[in-house]
Amino acid sequence: MRQLLGFEKDIEVVAVYGSGIECLEQIDEYLPDVIFMDIRMPGISGIETTRLLCQKYPNIKVIMLTAHDEVQYVTDAISAGAKGYVLKKVRQEELIKIIHDVIDNKSFLDPDLIDSLFNKLKHKKSPLKGEENQNLTKRELEVLQYMVDGSTDEGIAKLLFISKFTVRSHIRNIFQKFNATSKTQVVSKAIGRGIVREREVKQ
Repeated sequence: MRQLLGFEKDIEVVAVYGSGIECLEQIDEYLPDVIFMDIRMPGISGIETTRLLCQKYPNIKVIMLTAHDEVQYVTDAISAGAKGYVLKKVRQEELIKIIHDVIDNKSFLDPDLIDSLFNKLKHKKSPLKGEENQNLTKRELEVLQYMVDGSTDEGIAKLLFISKFTVRSHIRNIFQKFNATSKTQVVSKAIGRGIVREREVKQ
C-alpha cells in the first residue's frame, strides 16, 4: 500500500497493521480518514474488525481491498459499515479516485461484483429465526479466537491476563449471542460465518 499510494501528494499512508486486533489497539494513534481492510486477516476477520471500527469511529471510512469476490463477503462487509468494496486487481488511478470519492461520503462497489450482488438480493430468503448479528465486543472476539484455538478457560485467562471467572462470563455472553449451548456449536458457527478463523497453534 505504501508503494502504491506513497507518491500521491494529497495521500499519506500513516500506518500498516498486521491484524485486526493490532488495528483496533493502535487506531487512536493516527485516526486516519480511510482504512483499507482485507477479508482474511490473522485473528479476527476484516469484516468483524470493520464492524467494531465503524461502531467506535463512525467518521473513519473503511474500504475493503481484497481478492475475495464472494457476494456473501460483500453483503457482510456493507452491513458491517464498509463504504467501499474493491478487488485487488484495481488500477492505481482507479484506487486513488475511489479514495477521494469515499472521503466525500460516496460509496463504491467494484463493477465486477454488481451483477452477482443483484442476483443474490433477487433470490434472498428471509433470515431464519435465531440468526442474529452477534455484536461481539473486542474482548469477546479475543476469547472466541482462543476458543477456536482450543485453549482452556484457564489458558485463556493467562493469555489475556484476566481471571478465569471473567473468561467464563465472556463465554456465557458468546453462547447467548450465538444462540449456542456448547463450545463446539460456537466454534462451528464462528468459523462458518468467517468471524474468526482456524490458525495453526504452536506447541
